[in-house]
Order: sequence, then C-alpha cells, then structure tokens
Amino acid sequence: MKRIFRATRVPACLRLALPAACLALGPAPGLAQIASPAGELLDATEPRTDPRIARRAEDAGRSGPLAAWATETAAQGLTFDATAYSFYSANPTLGLRPGQQSHAAYLVLSMSADLERIAGLAGGTINATQSVFGLVHNLGMADAIGDSVAGYQPAYNPYPTRLSLLTYQQRLLDDRLVLEIGRTHPDRYYALPPCGTINTCYQSLLALNAGWTSSLYAVWGANATYRLSPSAYVQAGVFSVNPDTNRLSGFEWGSERIAGASVMTEVGIQTDYATSLYPGRVSLTGFVNTADHEDSIRTIAGLTSGLEGDPATFRKSGTSGVVLTTSQTVWRADGGADAGARNPTALTLYSGTGLALDASVSVRFNSFAGLLLTGPDRDRPDDTYGFKLRWQRLNPAFAAFLGEANRVSGGTGQPYPRDKLVVEANARFELGHGVGFEPVLQYVVNADSFYEPYSARRAKDGVFVGASLVVPLGTMLGLATE
Repeated sequence: MKRIFRATRVPACLRLALPAACLALGPAPGLAQIASPAGELLDATEPRTDPRIARRAEDAGRSGPLAAWATETAAQGLTFDATAYSFYSANPTLGLRPGQQSHAAYLVLSMSADLERIAGLAGGTINATQSVFGLVHNLGMADAIGDSVAGYQPAYNPYPTRLSLLTYQQRLLDDRLVLEIGRTHPDRYYALPPCGTINTCYQSLLALNAGWTSSLYAVWGANATYRLSPSAYVQAGVFSVNPDTNRLSGFEWGSERIAGASVMTEVGIQTDYATSLYPGRVSLTGFVNTADHEDSIRTIAGLTSGLEGDPATFRKSGTSGVVLTTSQTVWRADGGADAGARNPTALTLYSGTGLALDASVSVRFNSFAGLLLTGPDRDRPDDTYGFKLRWQRLNPAFAAFLGEANRVSGGTGQPYPRDKLVVEANARFELGHGVGFEPVLQYVVNADSFYEPYSARRAKDGVFVGASLVVPLGTMLGLATE
C-alpha cells in the first residue's frame, strides 16, 4: 500500500497506496512527516506519520543550512519537514505483459503548528501535508502485471500536487485522549503495517473492501484515540469513501463525490525496547464500509456482469471485515543482557491477516507472515533483512468472472485459481544521512488478471522486482531534528 486499486471492470485508476514501512520493528529514520495520535500513543512510526517530528523540543539537535531558522521557528510553535520517495518496479517474468518497468517519485512537504505556543490553546495542533508527484514513467504497469497483490505500481495523478493532510488535533486528559478532525486518512491510524519495507507492505483487504483511497489522498475524517495504559489503547473513527479521488487536488470541498463512509475501530497493545527486552505488538481492527458495491460480480439474470449482453448487476450496500496485525521480537543477539539497548540485533516475527465478513466482495481472505532481522551488523544498526509469505483467497464468483472475462476476450477461459501465494525477500540499507534504500524480490504463484480482466492474455506466474529510495530532506536541510 500497497498499488493502483480500481473497480473490477473499469480501466480508470482509483487508488495509489503508499504501503507503510516497519513500525514496531525498529527505527526508520527520515520516513515521516506529521505525527498521528495512534502513532504517538503507540510510539510507532510509518512513512506518513512519525511522532519524532511534530512534538520536538526546540533545543533538539539540528544540522544543515536551515537549522538556525528552524530552531527559532520551532521555539515559536512551527515545525517543518520534507521527505522524497522514489519507487521503481519491474515484472521480468510476471503477469499479462512481462518485461515492463515503471518509476514514480513523490515529494512530501509537512508543517505542524503548536497552538499552545502560538495562541495559548493547550494541547491544540494544526497539521498539514502536501504531496508533489513527478518523474512518473509507465502508468500502465498495473495492467501489465494484472495481479491483485504483487508489488507496487504508481497511479495516475493528473494534478502535480495533492493535499494529503489538513487537520486540527486536540490532546486531552494529560495526552491520554487525542482527537483529530479534518482532511486525513484512516491509514494514518489503523492496522499500522509491521513489515520492513515500504513498497510491498500493505493489507489489500482494507483498500478493496474498507474503501480506503491512497494514504496520500486526504479524505474527510475524524478519529479519537485513548491510551488505556502505557502499552494499551483503543480508537474509533469515521472517514469518507471518495471514488476517483486520485483525479482531484484535495481542495474540491463540497464538489467531490462521496459514496459512503468507512467506520473504523481498533484495540491494541504494544511494547518497545524501552519497556520490554522482547517487545511485541498486536492490534485488532474492524471496519464497516457503507458504500454500495457489486454483489459477487453477478447480473440479475445470474450471468457474469458485463458478459452475455446483460450489464445489470446486483448492488449491495455496505461490507465489513476484520484485520489482525501482530509482531513479536523472538531473539536478540545479546540475549537481553543489554537492557538499555534501543536498537539491538534482533529477529522479529510479524503477521497481518484480513477477513471479509461477507461473500459479496472480490477478495475474501488476505494474510501475510514474515521474519525481520534488524541490525545484523552493529556498524550498520539500521539495516534490515526480511522474508515474507502472503496468501490470498478470492471469492468463487469473482474467480469465475476472471475466467469468463478472459474467454469472451478471445482467451482460453480457463478458470483462475482462488488461492495464490507470494514469496518475498526484502532488505533495507542505510546509505548515510538517514537515506534508506529498500529492494524487494517477489515470486507470485497463481497470478491473476485482477486489474485487466478483459484481456485475452493469461497472467503468468513469475518474478516482481521493486525498490524504493527514501531521502529525509528535512533532516539534511536542518528543518527536522536528527
């Protein structure tokens, strides 16, 4: 998150997902811009949400050409950050048209205004993030791959910039309760990914079923997070479901189409190296998406939608599901002897499992599990090596639809399997000054034509290659603390 997510038979891109990086598994310098309530209460990070930035002390260390100015403005209540992302993907042997390549770059600019320092409003903060898209090559990568869970592909962005966050945040009850409202995104709070790399760590059930847009495309939303204890929390929120949001700038307030609402709830527990020698995390997320969707891709006449001359489809209002996310450190090179270590060489097990609670959606089950080795070389404590397996199951009607769509397009019509497996190896290498390079290699078994169903070609099993580069410009310039 995740990817271009789109309606099953509609070629227009609906979603780009910026899948999140490692959260509880170790530090991820430079991957963030604005703090989220959940992120701060969990002491966790993700590419768009880093608690180490919005609530910095004005005397924290900065270095760079803008350090003096940034330190002065932070003392007055304003903090800034900027991060550049570069994503590359290729399908040497995978999908409908193997041998393609794509690239996309994003510049994410952020600001946080501490209203207590600016206006004397205790606990109040205004957060804003603007994303700039550029250097995009091959927007047809999703069609070339076709598969519903392989890799990461860029989406079509007709606007060069996009509003990604504009919220008012209020902290109450000694910061145990955090409220946030405005233009935001549920991916900033819920089912925070536990993987070690950005571009292949996502729970596709949340995009396909919960109605999530891209995490960089802000929608109307409100969220409340309450810390039950230093390690436990509960939260709930509601967010608008906005189809075709990638075609907007984010400022079309009042004119954008809202198809429904995504209601989110979560309860979780997390520890870190400051409180546990072997920290772990578990969160249970539930969602209800009130927007209408096609029911099992079937027509009123009982035929596959869009085929046999009958385009009418059953419509169903609302869908729901649950997602369980876990991580647990199971081994440390020091055996736990160094209780003060905050980034020891360690091995962590993690997982993410999503289940749709009805059979009317395309994907019924999606689960991944992996191993992450952090700090394998003590001279390079921020490097990681990972291995992951993903299993996805389609609903029977949707798998049948893919085969029938292939048949009427001139293909063999052979049914696509309901189950698929993705084997992945990944890594993260610190290149200096907080710059991270994250290569990914996947092999997909039982690839499908999810994003290009009306194709005479058959999706081939094969290899996906991806890489992301994360550059913390804010830290390099002295805007953000090191």
